[in-house]
Amino acid sequence: MVDDLLPLGAGGTGPAARFRLWTAVTRASQLLRLNARVAGLALSGKWLTATDVAQSYDRVAPTYNDAWQRRLRPVTDRFLARLPNGLTGRILDLGCGTGYATAQLAVANPTASLIGVDISPGMLAHARKAAPPNAKFACADMLAFARGAPPESARMIVSTWALGYSHPARLFKECHRVLVPGGRLGFIVNYFDTLAPVFRAFQTCMLRFPSQVRRAAWPRFPRHWPALETQLRRAGFHLEWHEDGAEPITPPTGPVLPWLRQTGILAGFDAMLNLSGPVEQMFEAELQRDMSGMVHHYAAVVAAKP
Repeated sequence: MVDDLLPLGAGGTGPAARFRLWTAVTRASQLLRLNARVAGLALSGKWLTATDVAQSYDRVAPTYNDAWQRRLRPVTDRFLARLPNGLTGRILDLGCGTGYATAQLAVANPTASLIGVDISPGMLAHARKAAPPNAKFACADMLAFARGAPPESARMIVSTWALGYSHPARLFKECHRVLVPGGRLGFIVNYFDTLAPVFRAFQTCMLRFPSQVRRAAWPRFPRHWPALETQLRRAGFHLEWHEDGAEPITPPTGPVLPWLRQTGILAGFDAMLNLSGPVEQMFEAELQRDMSGMVHHYAAVVAAKP
């Protein structure tokens, strides 16, 4: 804000300067209103919950594979190819969704026992339909499930595209406890700045319509690799392989929001903001105005417990 206002003193009072001032004041007012709204929600205990996220994924479960998962499959397959196969014992797939990775892991490790864990009953219903015989499923929060697992009871723990909905640092510590010595932790997680046009539109709508914000939230998706690597090392893991990637995403032609609602991209966020009426219209207009940077920014990692 200070940077916006400083040029006014040195740049005169012409139309451009007045417009900059108006823009700065408007944004400051919007930020104040939004911060007041979010603070009120937080103080009254109206935080985004795991149940909100589960319900979001329940709604998209019938369309998730075709609308979204198939777009991520090439990255997922390259990651899975980095993992050891032919293992025995227990393998956990945390945040397994509709079970694509669970099924691939079960086939690659036919004598192992796979447990896919997800918080969404709707997603798990689809996972069970295509599950090999050595794969079972549990409806649970991934961190709670890990905390309840016995020490040194898993040969490998995998998670694809789900860690940001949990507490990564806490989950890494639990995974280290649950893995046998020499066991592997492998995961793909999207970064905080992924799919930038979608979340620019989301933030713009929150600023414009603060009264339509319904939940406070504390985002936990990692911001960058150094922070993620630090969390892994503090949990006791030895890094074996890491890849940062940016997968371009091209939405179908036409309105973007209906497609987003089929993908899970807005899971949880649709509980935070009432995306209907004028908010829906502005959200779509913002997406149509600027779709630059529509890439899925992620980290893929394989680490070992010494």
